Amino acid sequence: MKLISSAQKGFSLLEVVITMAILAVGLLGLAGLQARAINAEAESFSRGQAVMLATDMADRMYANITEVKTSTSASTGYNQQSAGGVKVELGTNYSNDCITVANNTAALQATCCAAKATVVARDICEWDLALKGVGESVGGSKVGGMNGARGCVFNTGTTREFEVDVVWQGRDIGVVGSSNTCGSSVITSRRSGVSRLLRYAALDGT
Repeated sequence: MKLISSAQKGFSLLEVVITMAILAVGLLGLAGLQARAINAEAESFSRGQAVMLATDMADRMYANITEVKTSTSASTGYNQQSAGGVKVELGTNYSNDCITVANNTAALQATCCAAKATVVARDICEWDLALKGVGESVGGSKVGGMNGARGCVFNTGTTREFEVDVVWQGRDIGVVGSSNTCGSSVITSRRSGVSRLLRYAALDGT
């Protein structure tokens, strides 16, 4: 019979401990990688939605370019900012008069927006609902939009130039253009955003 020494037994136990330590470190790294992947996926989804919403408003404005040309004064038409340059932040926390106790469904709110007297008012109303994520609700809460989504539409001060901004509360490091100040007073960390510039030519002398 061959006897196994105690030294050999101790060596085998040490191998097991080292293997378990390496495996634990690897699993922790994998968990961290998965968390990063989830954040990246969520950010990609939010950015895709933001680009779609910014493009949607820009398309609405191009389709109503006559009204855009008369929206250069503060708080008129598509120029949603005060004379002091304070931008109206649509979306989260914006008081949309089509969201009431009576209009408590997405269908009723959409009908209310569609009944607005002007195309501009309808565009602003419907865009606000989209920013709020009205298209998808869970337990009465709108969840179809980005986290804390806000949108700004305004004349940049440059002749025949408007800007459309969409921002949201990111899950990771925020990425937003330096000129995009929409929502900066309320989203103070991890603010992400996209912008679209709309320019039109004065082919008719205006």
